[in-house]
Amino acid sequence: MPIQVLPDDVVARIAAGEAVERPASAVKELIENAIDAGATSVHVEVSGGGRRLLRVSDNGTGIRSDETELAFKRHATSKLRSAEELQALKTLGFRGEALASLAAVSQATIITRHRHEPMGVMMKSIDGIIQHQPIGAPAGTVVTIEHLFYNTPARLKFLKNDSTEKRHIHWVVARYAMAYPGISFVLKQDGRERLHTSGSGDLADVVATAFGLQTFKNMVPVTGVDEARAYRARISVEGFISRPELNRARRDRIILFVNGRAIQDSALSHAVIQAYDGLLKTGSFPLAVLLIVTPTDFVDVNVHPTKAEVRFRDPQQVFLAAQRAVREGLQASGESRPAPDLWSESGFTDEYLDYARPEPNWQRFGTDELFDDGDLSYIPDLAEQPAKPRTLPVLRVVGQVGATYIVSEGPAGMYLIDQNAAHERILYEEICEELAADRIASLRSDESQTLLLSPQDAELLEKVGGIFSALGFEVEVFGPNTFAVRALPTCAKGVNVADLFLRMLERLRRSNCELSDGVAALASAAALRRGQILPEDEMRGLITKLERCPNPLTSPSGRRVLIHLSSEQLAEEFGRG
Repeated sequence: MPIQVLPDDVVARIAAGEAVERPASAVKELIENAIDAGATSVHVEVSGGGRRLLRVSDNGTGIRSDETELAFKRHATSKLRSAEELQALKTLGFRGEALASLAAVSQATIITRHRHEPMGVMMKSIDGIIQHQPIGAPAGTVVTIEHLFYNTPARLKFLKNDSTEKRHIHWVVARYAMAYPGISFVLKQDGRERLHTSGSGDLADVVATAFGLQTFKNMVPVTGVDEARAYRARISVEGFISRPELNRARRDRIILFVNGRAIQDSALSHAVIQAYDGLLKTGSFPLAVLLIVTPTDFVDVNVHPTKAEVRFRDPQQVFLAAQRAVREGLQASGESRPAPDLWSESGFTDEYLDYARPEPNWQRFGTDELFDDGDLSYIPDLAEQPAKPRTLPVLRVVGQVGATYIVSEGPAGMYLIDQNAAHERILYEEICEELAADRIASLRSDESQTLLLSPQDAELLEKVGGIFSALGFEVEVFGPNTFAVRALPTCAKGVNVADLFLRMLERLRRSNCELSDGVAALASAAALRRGQILPEDEMRGLITKLERCPNPLTSPSGRRVLIHLSSEQLAEEFGRG
């Protein structure tokens, strides 16, 4: 095949592939344009996971009517004039490719009016043909992207399902809302408002909105200033980080900004993780939102097509600045000692949150019995359960080790039982039996519990509402990201309501969201926590139930329930063989 110059439409689509990987990439480019235009309010509207519709509206400066012809041209920008300016960029966008790239792979419409002009302009780009017409409009810009990737089926084929794409969009908007707390951001997905920040300028307000108030209650502020003396550069770090007991199995909630730009930097993420050395279990990662500010000439942002990576003149100094700020934040909050190992399958611990609001009294349907909120170790009355085949020998409780393991003796030696894994297995079997018999029992409260979730958790709860209903929950939408909880399954008696929902949603997010996944999530969330001291009668009740579980050796999560040491093994260990 001979060498030839590619047609303009092919070049445009190739360029679009670099800048626009998925709908969230388009949202990112348009938000950056809005911020650069001086907007104080940005509205994002999404339909069909961003494939069908993306609309970003802002109240920024707008585009002058005599410049609109250049809006869809490649490398046309108002933010850069010379190569020297690349050394000290003060804007998020600078390549002049966002609108041109989007127009190449969608049907794009722009309505804009410069704040100093009386009339606006509407421009449409369909299959490379640009149409213009005057229109009345408020100052600012509205960009509408329809049928994204309609002419690039290969890219469309690799997009994930709508819920995944919506989640990516949500976190793009949430990230920029945190980076610019002085700008009000609103996100609507399929007609429902999912995120709304006030633009008050208070970072705490935005972090609480993005992560959810309950999660934010377990985060602490971070602030610090370092000097890169060799470059006479001041490096400031501020934000919020999670206490060690609030952690995740992934590092995807370590959110970093440099000079207002959301970035991906494995070294800086590692700096945050290293600051928790000795405070987190291996495989656990903190939550963090860090805003790093440096002189513009100290950082090179022109190293990645989507501007997601940067290069520092002194990366080691930035690493140390971030690490020191996080460490000092932990020390100031009293978290300078290793955290107890209270890990649960959901990635949260028993001490996950400290709720100031007392729990309501929950009442079993059809009875007048009230349950005591302080009892976290509810095990149903054994007399109520039908006899089942024995799957373990009769065990005698000896005691408890580390408020985590039950020591018991049987005819074949000693058994160490993980109380959390054992109770999870018991609850799982009981819930399955109740579902099979269509007799799920619930607890009702005279006063419903109000539950405020993050936008992401709220969307998931609405999606899996049928699962919660089948398991004995009664939940109603009470407001934006807010729910009224009127009834709970009896197995959740005494468990903090917000903690219960957070644990279940975290587990369901990593599942196929089927009823069986809901059963496993409920059993895990309602099970006894590690670190909980149990009276002897409760340990006996737990062991008696475990002895008749169909599969007593593993939890529904696949964790080991017990360790057996035979009499011969014990004798050998003590040299009595």
